[in-house]
Amino acid sequence: MAGRGKILSIDFSAFSDYAERLDQLGADLQQVIGDAMDQAAETVQWDVTDAMATVNLPAGGKYSQGETRSQIIKDAKTVWHGSQGEIGLGFDKTKPGAGGFLITGTPKMRPNYALEDIFSRKKYLKTLMNQISDELQDAIEERIGG
Repeated sequence: MAGRGKILSIDFSAFSDYAERLDQLGADLQQVIGDAMDQAAETVQWDVTDAMATVNLPAGGKYSQGETRSQIIKDAKTVWHGSQGEIGLGFDKTKPGAGGFLITGTPKMRPNYALEDIFSRKKYLKTLMNQISDELQDAIEERIGG
């Protein structure tokens, strides 16, 4: 998974056992993995939206004009390039706003710590990986039971 500008990258080799099992069960891997990635992207979308609460913004949102909220990528879907899936997360840098600066901060502005947790902390990435694992396990169990 990749964000535009800031990258949140998941190594799917950790999911190779799931992919192998799903393949043995005749699953469409791109569909199943894409669905799991789409679900994770939706989680990120809602977490980023929550992180944009005024209380998390520099100066308590005093200088916020709302442009950055409109920059949040919504309803992202996995795009496949051969066997590699990619999905936009976070902020769309082609629209006006300060999403990237809120993640990293600037010399004169502290970062939005809630956004920093999403895009810079291993704990959040681990949570996403667990969510994807659960989705893939559910897909396996669905095929075994159904």
